[in-house]
Amino acid sequence: MKEYNDMIEYDESNLELAYRDGHYEFNKSFITVNARREFKDGSWRITSCQGCSAEGLENLPPALRSTTYDELLDTDLYVGSISLGEMVGEPTNLLTVSADICSELKGGGGVIRCEVVVNIRNYTKSIKRDVGNATESKVIVEFIVGVVSRLGRVGHGGVYKAVIGRSSEVNNALIDRLIRTAYKKSLISCRCKALNPVSIGRHQLILRPEVTAALIHEVSHLLEAMSLNKLDLGFRLGPEDLHVVDNPHETASPTIRLFDDEGVPTIKRSLIEGGRVVDYHHTRLTAGKFYSNAGSAYGLYHPPISFHTTLVMKSGDWREEEIIAETKRGFIVDGVVMANIVDSYIRIVPEHAAYVERGEIKDYVKLNEVKIPINMLRSLSAIGRNQSIRVGYERNFLVAEISPIIKIEGYIE
Repeated sequence: MKEYNDMIEYDESNLELAYRDGHYEFNKSFITVNARREFKDGSWRITSCQGCSAEGLENLPPALRSTTYDELLDTDLYVGSISLGEMVGEPTNLLTVSADICSELKGGGGVIRCEVVVNIRNYTKSIKRDVGNATESKVIVEFIVGVVSRLGRVGHGGVYKAVIGRSSEVNNALIDRLIRTAYKKSLISCRCKALNPVSIGRHQLILRPEVTAALIHEVSHLLEAMSLNKLDLGFRLGPEDLHVVDNPHETASPTIRLFDDEGVPTIKRSLIEGGRVVDYHHTRLTAGKFYSNAGSAYGLYHPPISFHTTLVMKSGDWREEEIIAETKRGFIVDGVVMANIVDSYIRIVPEHAAYVERGEIKDYVKLNEVKIPINMLRSLSAIGRNQSIRVGYERNFLVAEISPIIKIEGYIE
């Protein structure tokens, strides 16, 4: 039976800066974790400790035995090192700009609350084994912006963005854009009316890229090889122009990585081709069972699980204006508060929506939720030509989706 062992060294520093309605914060934290991992007799055995040396790790009792008799796929391991990003120079300047813009919007824009948080995360992860070491160093800068406005009603707008630390990307212009985007969202929120109960039910839905991203993110859970609810290989999920890949090498994404948490080289993996499921996310435990490739593993301190890195939905040839113009009656759904899978449908709680009639936006409304049954993905009738990236956390792992605006059928409440 295939055996494996390694040592993990992980170091991370976080610098968090925040501006909150005239108040400033500047906080630092440092983490060092060492771990020992072993796969033997069909099971993982993992020990770790924070703030101690590798010599301080204890061995698990040898009497522990697995009853699964699983086996790791015999595959090549990544050997080498990669460094991505750089520390941001004069980060406090970002707070100065934040304060200036927030003060401007409070002065005449109806803003009553304005907060900006910048977290600079600098980490090095090293997987050490006999064949050689795999080391990744990365600087990720995260922005969390929140704006509350009052124009008759109170409205909320929020933005989250993460980028690889580069002086060309992390600058005053980016802060300005993020705050003003959150401000625009808050103004739309102020205009939102309650949904007319008569409108509850099935409709044509135009999903903005962020909402499309949430949709395919949830579909991705149904493509985990370990999932009990995974879709069958060959399952017809959508129309022939639906194509989805996981691309860990996407340079526009802060989640880019050359090896996964098992130390296996990552690959661009086609998951949905021509509307059909063609592959799953795999670890070394599942790849051999499905005659596929490993490289989608997450988790250093627990048995690795599989998920996407940067999920990419292929764009189409529709312009946004064309999709709206071709809609006789429906809703444009924008922003995502939360999304999850419930039974056989995907549930999305949007920030807001716009009612469309005869190709024109009539009113902004607040929806409690949008429900899209899995089999209703076959109703996908238009895919936009422009894509946007959404970044977020899944089980504490940073993942991303790149997606276009789409038109599909679903239910609203």
